[in-house]
Order: sequence, then structure tokens, then C-alpha cells
Amino acid sequence: MSNHAQSYDSHIKSIYYLIAGVTVFSLQDVIIKWMSDKYPVNEIVLIRSCFAIIPILFIAHLEGGLHLLRTNHYWGHIIRSFFMFGAYICFYLSMAALPLAETVSLFFSAPIFITIFSATFLGEKVEVRSWIAVLAGFLGVIVMLRPSSEITDPAALLALLTALFYAITSIITRKLGKTENGVSMAFYVAVMYIIFSALFTLTLNNIAITPNTHPSFTFLFREWHLPSQGDLFLLMIIGLIAASGFYFLAQAYRLAQPSTIAPFEYIAVPLSVVWGYLFFKDILEFQSIAGMILIVGSGLYIFGSTKGLTNKYMLSIFKTKIRR
Repeated sequence: MSNHAQSYDSHIKSIYYLIAGVTVFSLQDVIIKWMSDKYPVNEIVLIRSCFAIIPILFIAHLEGGLHLLRTNHYWGHIIRSFFMFGAYICFYLSMAALPLAETVSLFFSAPIFITIFSATFLGEKVEVRSWIAVLAGFLGVIVMLRPSSEITDPAALLALLTALFYAITSIITRKLGKTENGVSMAFYVAVMYIIFSALFTLTLNNIAITPNTHPSFTFLFREWHLPSQGDLFLLMIIGLIAASGFYFLAQAYRLAQPSTIAPFEYIAVPLSVVWGYLFFKDILEFQSIAGMILIVGSGLYIFGSTKGLTNKYMLSIFKTKIRR
């Protein structure tokens, strides 16, 4: 087989891996949204993370051994995990109240924040056309937030906060990824999720709250209770999804240049539309669809630009990132 044919084959495989990773993560979203009216978000995160650790250890073994988990940058992992935990919690609190596709679309505004942070804090060069794309993306966010409407849902702001936290995480990932491998970052995130969930629960138990019917509020403050056998199985499934999704994404970015495959992550948006309709009967308004198109178009331009972020920075994030 010629080098050209081998390269083509690797690119096709990497796209398959990426689509598989995005698909399983989208199914995780469906399961957690479905369980959001039964268990508190921090209980789901804790149990899910416990089930995720064993597959991650197995992946570490396959990748070369448990020595890959050694690190000299514990504080870097802790800080990164803190912001990822915040992003994760905000994402699912938002998803409990909003249509699935709206939460996912607002999450994909993260490249907009990453562009701003990279230019502001890392001195990356950003071309004028990319700034126009950033403005278009923000316009999409404003359209979806409906600031002039009386029905603006606070959950939409939580989804936007998710994107902001994820952008901060991406800056940390860029620095941490110079010395750490993907498996170790997945492992320490899972461990810190367990610790943060436990501390978060203890904190919430000491807060006196007034009953509130908003789905996000209820999802946050609902009392813990022992999962049923069927729900425990689902929690185990999302733990396996977290580990397998990481493996698929890692394989995808190992086999091909990020510039070739990163835009395929946006398949999560149409998937969320389909799953939202099939499982929750979500029907999007025209304003939401228009905002989604602006956000996705903005992100795709930022990824596709050869000069936008000296594109090496934006794409280097996707070599080492661990989704949600």
C-alpha cells in the first residue's frame, strides 16, 4: 500500500473513531437528562466517575502500563479538574431544563471563548476574519438567549457558563498537555470528580433552601437515594461511555491531523436534535435554530481558518482534551 493510500485509510479510520466518540457521548447526555428527574446531579457524577475509573485503568494498561498515570503536576490536574467539574455540572443542570440541542449548541460556543482567551492571555495572533466569526458566534448566543424575551431561561446562562469553563480548561490543557498524556488526564479527572462530588454534596447538605420548581434547581438540590437496579445499570453504562468515548477520541486524534477531523465534532449538534425529538419530543423554535446555525458556523470557520489562531493552538487542544 502506498503512503498516500495509508494516509487516506488513517484519515477515514480517524473520522470513524471521532464519530463513534461523539455518538456515545451524545447517548450519555440522553441518559443523564432522562435521569435528571430522579437523582441529584452530583450523585450521578460521583457514581458515573466510579464506574469510569476501571475502564480508564484498562486503557492505560493497553496504552503501555499504569506508569503512564505518574505525574509531577498534581496541582495542574486538580485545577483543570475543578474547572471541568464546574463545566460538567453546569452542562447537565442546563440540560435538565432546556431542549438537548440548545444546551449542546450553547456548549459549542466554547471555541469563541478560546479564541478570545488565546489572544488575550497567550498572545496568539488572530486574523480579522476570525474576529468576525467570533462576533457572529456571539450573535448566535444572543439569539438563543433571547435577552428581550420574558421567557429567558436561567438554564441557558448555565450552558454558556459551561462553554466559559471549558474554554478555561482548554487553556490549562494546552499547558498541561506538554508533559502529561491523555490517559493520565482522564484518570485524574475521574478521581477528582469523585472528590469534588463528595465535597459538593456535603456543602449542599448544610445549605437551607427554599423549594423551587425550576428543573435545574431541583436537579441540583434533590436528595440522594439508592439507585434502583435498572438505574444503577444505566449509571454503569455512562461510566463505560465516558471511558470508551475518551478512547475513541484519543484514537481519532492519534491517527490524523486535528485540522482534518476536529470539525466533525459538530455532528453532536444534529445528533442532539434527533435524540431530543425521539426521546423527549423537543421541537425547536426558529430562533433557536438560527442561533445554532450562527454558533456552529462560527466554530467551523475558526477551526477551518489557516490563520485564525495560528491554528496550531486551537487544534492542539483537541489532541489532549477529554470531553465532559
